[in-house]
Amino acid sequence: MKRAILALCLTSIAGVVAAGAMAACSSSSGGNAATGGPDTGTGGDTGPGDAGGGGTFMPEIACTDTIDSVYADPGDVSSKPKGAILKCAKDKDMSAADLTAAVDVADDAGNRAYTGPAFTSGAHVYRILYRTTRGDPKSSPGYSSALLLLPETPRLGTGKPLPVILAAHGARGQTGKCAPSKDDPAAAFVEEDFQHLVYPFVGLGFPVIAPDLAGYANFGGANNPPPAFDDLNDVGRSMLDGARAIRGVIPSSLTQQVVIIGHSQGSYNAMAALALADSYGLDGIVSAVAVYSPIWASQRGWAAIFAEPSTYTFAASSLGSVSIWYHYTHSFLLDGPDKALELFDPTKAATVQAFVNNDCWSKSYPDLEEAGTSANDLFSSTYRQAITYAAIPAPLGGGGNCPTKLCTTWIDRMTADYPHFTGGATKVPMLVWYSNNDTTLTPDLAQCVFNRLSGDKLDYQLCYDTSPVGHGGVVAENAGYVVDWVAHETLPDAGAPAMGNCSALANNDAGVPQLVTPDGGAQLCNPIVSTQ
Repeated sequence: MKRAILALCLTSIAGVVAAGAMAACSSSSGGNAATGGPDTGTGGDTGPGDAGGGGTFMPEIACTDTIDSVYADPGDVSSKPKGAILKCAKDKDMSAADLTAAVDVADDAGNRAYTGPAFTSGAHVYRILYRTTRGDPKSSPGYSSALLLLPETPRLGTGKPLPVILAAHGARGQTGKCAPSKDDPAAAFVEEDFQHLVYPFVGLGFPVIAPDLAGYANFGGANNPPPAFDDLNDVGRSMLDGARAIRGVIPSSLTQQVVIIGHSQGSYNAMAALALADSYGLDGIVSAVAVYSPIWASQRGWAAIFAEPSTYTFAASSLGSVSIWYHYTHSFLLDGPDKALELFDPTKAATVQAFVNNDCWSKSYPDLEEAGTSANDLFSSTYRQAITYAAIPAPLGGGGNCPTKLCTTWIDRMTADYPHFTGGATKVPMLVWYSNNDTTLTPDLAQCVFNRLSGDKLDYQLCYDTSPVGHGGVVAENAGYVVDWVAHETLPDAGAPAMGNCSALANNDAGVPQLVTPDGGAQLCNPIVSTQ
């Protein structure tokens, strides 16, 4: 494997920024395991590179493990380098017709049928388990399962390498059966949402790795905390090590380019990966990022909602259930399993535990609604009283002024999970899609996202779909455009994508794309969230 990567590096320098390429060549396929340092990241504009003559887009390692073993305890992985393949199992082959059939239907989550170019490739499907690093204070060794989709008919033909497509799934629930690679019926409500994100890429000839993230495989196992919802380090590292992992399977078929895509919470995971790429590394260079309905908002919102319990009820909003996932999984990862329920009302602890351990994303959560009207009814009054007004922006009486150490701890964590972009991350081309009638990332929240991205001076293009396709439908409606945009950014001689449903929003006086209210006024960022 090291010889294959060395060959890739020796022939790639002409196609990438020399400093970034040399950094990549200084390590094995697992990255800089000795120091944990980066092996390239966001090294600026890159060409397509070269992978020593390309490859077949078929595994160059044995993939003879069982699928069940991918989700079992792999034992002590601490000696393995980041991204090292622990298990590789052949799943199934899907024809272009199979992929088309999967995305050519609408679902009850609001998704629409795929409307992009006809698929030109089938997919060889694998499931893998790879080494990563958790986001706890000790940066403990961890592992993540992933779905690997290799094109039967590569976009440029066999022998011509392609970029890595690193796909971040949206919110699905934090228990093992919710992992997208499992395609468990328990997560059926959001499965087509995931398929609309990844199938168009492999169906149009790109190799895709879609990490489940650490904590899903061997869920509940010893020294294996559950996946931490929106924990920057936990999700970002799992994503970046996914780019290392795919190189461990098909090294000769890949350029140094990495394209990160995501939808909804997956957009958070994608941006977390971008934010960490320079410091953590990914065995390649981030060449482009494309996100749909990006929930890149202040993590203080998971506590700020306590100020408006009648607005954020379990029946009316998903934010209360997500707040439970956020707090429980962070407590477990950062403070230990004995502290996972510390922030909750002791009389509701069993309900919280059962919800985390059993529920995937759904239309509703009867177990939570039976226990209370909103998240306020499940969290302890001590925690709510300490943090609620510190979590909301200063104009509303908060702004991070904490009365207790408990409050300070959690405000600091929420702030760390919402970093400003700096350095090379601000130079990576980014495509952001947002659509009319999004009832999850509502316009007042979306405007907060645009304000933050513009404030950080990211190199992003906003596409606004004026059709009322909503939070999930924006993926199926515009996936073809996104694939073409990625090709334009990464491949030689690829033309610009046809405009399709991409409409630009006018910028306001601050240079930020400005949404408009139904009465024609400027949409303001939700004051309970702001951009803190």
